[in-house]
Amino acid sequence: MGAEERLLVPIEVFSDTLCPWCWVEKRSIEAAMRRYQANHPDVDFELVWRSFCLNPLLKTRCDKLSLYDEWSGGSANFQQHLDRVRSAAAPYPDLRFRVAGSTGPSRLSQVLIAAVLRRRGPAAQARVVEALFRGHFADGRDVSDEDWLVEVGRDEARLPADVVRADLRDEGPGGLRGVDDEAEAAVEERGVEAVPCVIVLGRYKVGGFQREDVFESLFDRIRAENAPPPPPPAPSGGAGAEGVGV
Repeated sequence: MGAEERLLVPIEVFSDTLCPWCWVEKRSIEAAMRRYQANHPDVDFELVWRSFCLNPLLKTRCDKLSLYDEWSGGSANFQQHLDRVRSAAAPYPDLRFRVAGSTGPSRLSQVLIAAVLRRRGPAAQARVVEALFRGHFADGRDVSDEDWLVEVGRDEARLPADVVRADLRDEGPGGLRGVDDEAEAAVEERGVEAVPCVIVLGRYKVGGFQREDVFESLFDRIRAENAPPPPPPAPSGGAGAEGVGV
C-alpha cells in the first residue's frame, strides 16, 4: 500500500467471560496486532468484543470448579483441561488461572461489555474485558455480582456508578435483551458455534484458540488483497516515426 494510504481492519471477538480460552485468545490477538502494526504501519486495527453465552441454562450461582467439571464431562475432568489452558497461556506469564469461588451466569458481564463499547469505545471496552477475565479466573470474583461489575465499569471505563448500575438493570435492547439478541444473531447469522470465535473484516472467521502467527498470516492476506493495483508501465522512451530528427 502507498505511504499515504491506510487500511483499517475491524476485528470482532465473540467470547464469554466464563471461557478460559477467551482470555488466552485476548493476549494472542492483541500481541499479533501490535507486532503486525509495528512491521506494517499502514495497517490499523479496531477490535471489539461481542456477546456469546456458553451456557444459557445457567441461572443461579454455583461453585466454579463444579461448573467447569460438569462442562468438561465429569468430576475432576476440568483439571486436565485447565492444564492445556495453562500450557497455551505460557507465553503470557501475567495470565493466572486459579478457578476458585462461585459464580452466576455471565449475562450481566456481557451487558457491561456492550454498554462500555457504546459509551466509551473499544479501548475502554478492552480494559473492562481484561478486568473481568482477571477477576473471574485469577481473583475468584463472580461475573454475575452487580456491585463488582459496577466497580469495574467505574474504575476501568470511568463511568459513573449510577450509569453502570442503570445499564446493568436495563432489560431492553440496550441491556439484557440486546446481548441476548446479539448472541442469538451470532449463531444464526454469523455462524458462531463456540468461543472464542474471531471474525476479521466481517467475513474471515477464525474459530477456537489460535496462536499469534495464525492471525498475522490472515493480516498478510488481507493486506495483499487490499493493496492498490500497480501503476501502468511508463511509455517507451524511444522516438517514433514522428520523433524529432537531427
